[in-house]
Amino acid sequence: MEGLHDVGPPPFLSKTFEMVEDPSSDSVVSWSRARNSFVVWDSHEFSTTLLPRYFKHNNFSSFIRQLNTYGFKKVDPDRWEFANEGFLGGQKHLLKTIKRRRNVAQNMQQEVGACVELGQYGMEEELERLRRDRNMLMAEIVKLRQQQQNARDKVSGMEERIRNTERKQHQMMSFLAKALSSPSFVQQYVDKYLQKRKQRGVEIGRKRRLTMSPSVENLEEVASFTSRDWPRTGGSGEY
Repeated sequence: MEGLHDVGPPPFLSKTFEMVEDPSSDSVVSWSRARNSFVVWDSHEFSTTLLPRYFKHNNFSSFIRQLNTYGFKKVDPDRWEFANEGFLGGQKHLLKTIKRRRNVAQNMQQEVGACVELGQYGMEEELERLRRDRNMLMAEIVKLRQQQQNARDKVSGMEERIRNTERKQHQMMSFLAKALSSPSFVQQYVDKYLQKRKQRGVEIGRKRRLTMSPSVENLEEVASFTSRDWPRTGGSGEY
C-alpha cells in the first residue's frame, strides 16, 4: 500500500531518459563520459528521427524549452550538452526529484530586465566617461592654441627687433664706408650735424664732446642723421 501513492516522473523526463539510455542511438544522442549529462551529437537527425518517435513532433527548439522548464542547464557553449542533478545515467529513480519550474516566463523576463537595466547603466557610465574625456581634450586644445598664439607673438616681436638691428647695422656700415673713402667726410658731417643741433637749441658743450671723443653711439646718431638729412647727389663724394 505504501507505493500506491507514489507519483512517477513526468512523461517528458521518462521519454528523454529512455531516448538517451538507448545504445542504438548513441551516434545521435548519448550520455557524456561522466554520465552526469547528455549530448545531442546530431541535431538534424535528432529532430527528424528521435523526436517524432518519442514526442510526436520534430521541433528541436520546443524540446530545448521543455528542458529549460525542468531546470536543465546547457553546460558546453560549443555543443548541445545538457545536465540536471536528477538526470544521471542508470539512475532513473532520480527523475522524480526533478520538479517543473513555475513562472519560468516571469523569471526569464525579470532576468532579461535586470540585464537590460545593467546594460543601460553601463552605457550611461561609459557615455559620461567619454564626455569627461572630450571636455579634457577640448580644454587642452584651447590651451595649446593660446600657447601657439603667444609663441607667434614672440616670434613676430623678435623678427621686428632683428629688422631694426639690421637697419641700424646697414646705416652704420654705409657711414663707415663713406668715412673710409673720404678723410674729411666725418668732420664735414659732424659739423653739419652740430650746426643742425645748434639751430635746435643744443648747447655748445655737446659739440666739444662729440668732436673730441666720437663714440659708437655718436657715430650711429650721425649716420642716422646723414641718411635722413643729406641726400646723395652722385658718386663723386659731394653732398
